[in-house]
Amino acid sequence: MRKLYLIISITIYSIALTIPNKVYTTINSVNGDIITINEPLPLNGMSAIVVRDTPNGEYALLFAKQLSPNKLKIIDKDPVGGTNLAKIKPIPKVGDRVISGLNYNKALILAPKDRYNQIVSQLGVKDINPKIYEAYIANKGSSNYKDFAKLTAIGLVIVTKGNTIEVIDAISGETILKESLK
Repeated sequence: MRKLYLIISITIYSIALTIPNKVYTTINSVNGDIITINEPLPLNGMSAIVVRDTPNGEYALLFAKQLSPNKLKIIDKDPVGGTNLAKIKPIPKVGDRVISGLNYNKALILAPKDRYNQIVSQLGVKDINPKIYEAYIANKGSSNYKDFAKLTAIGLVIVTKGNTIEVIDAISGETILKESLK
């Protein structure tokens, strides 16, 4: 039992070291929904927020998903941000700010209670109570991480499945890390 606890602890610690902090960069080029950024994102599958300033002084946040280290694809064309954005369909432009790893310090953890407590204490993330997610599913009838992430401002979903821990970017829905507990 102590050996299993030690293995789990080491795995969680290695995940904590691998999860990146926020990455700040700018757009280098735009080709439709595909944007190239100046600094690469450290993990495949990471999401990013494109901060698009609008002519009236407001800003729009567009969600993007990493395709390769320096390429992103806009995945949500409905902007989040200022009050008049429903009338504006912001298009990313060269020089727009891009932030990735946002809210990676806040996670939904889906794990048995013993592993749940261990993950929370070792990763140092602010956790969303899984019962809130259960209520969301019951209310919406959907287990869509992306919609839940927008509502609760989480960045990661951490799931234990058997002998693996999977770290999922909540916006892109992509697995960014997967570690075995063996």
